[in-house]
Amino acid sequence: MRTRESGRPSTKAVLACALALLLGACATEQWAKDSGEIATREIISECSQQAWSRARYAQMSNPSVPVQVLQQDKAGRATATYDSVRFPQSDVQEQNFFNLCMREKGYDLVPTKSEARR
Repeated sequence: MRTRESGRPSTKAVLACALALLLGACATEQWAKDSGEIATREIISECSQQAWSRARYAQMSNPSVPVQVLQQDKAGRATATYDSVRFPQSDVQEQNFFNLCMREKGYDLVPTKSEARR
């Protein structure tokens, strides 16, 4: 989450978190441990902030990734060249890091109790 120089979250960041929480209230899945413990807002917020930071760091430190490309010429000889592929979109990376954080804390995404009964 972006913060002001004072160390407090910016208004945009607070509004984005509030919107995410409101949309999450309509979700049919939730993060829960095998013991049945449901993830609290604090845990979700912590993983969200961590995921945002990790995605931005990864994007800034590796804007593109070298990828080997194998090609065959007309004579049938294989040649290997390298191409540069842009790093995955930051929002995709952020979601992956968020999921990883939640799983590291022992949570899995499961259907809500009302959805599981259907």
